Amino acid sequence: MTTLFYLIIYDLPDSKAANKRRTRLHKLLSGYGKWTQYSVFECFLTAVQFAKLQTQLEKLIKPDEDSVRIYVLDAGSVKRTIAYGSEKPRQVGVIVL
Repeated sequence: MTTLFYLIIYDLPDSKAANKRRTRLHKLLSGYGKWTQYSVFECFLTAVQFAKLQTQLEKLIKPDEDSVRIYVLDAGSVKRTIAYGSEKPRQVGVIVL
C-alpha cells in the first residue's frame, strides 16, 4: 500500500464556536499524523485514509470562516525536507483507524 506525505495547516478564527471546532480538528488530525507545530500536522496516509480524512474535514470545518491547507508531497520531497530544531518527517508506523 502506497502512502504519501501530507502537510496539513489550519487557521480558524478566534471565537467560541471556532475554538470548539479547532479542538475537534486537532483531535481528528491527531488520529492521522504527528502534531509538529501549533496548527501544523504531518501525516503519512494511504489514499483510503486520505479520502476518509477529507470527508471528516468537510463535515467539520466552515469554509466561509476556516482555512485548512493540505500539501501533498512525494517521498522525494520528504527526503529533501530541511528541519531546524526538530527531526525531519518520518513514517514511524502504520496508523490503523
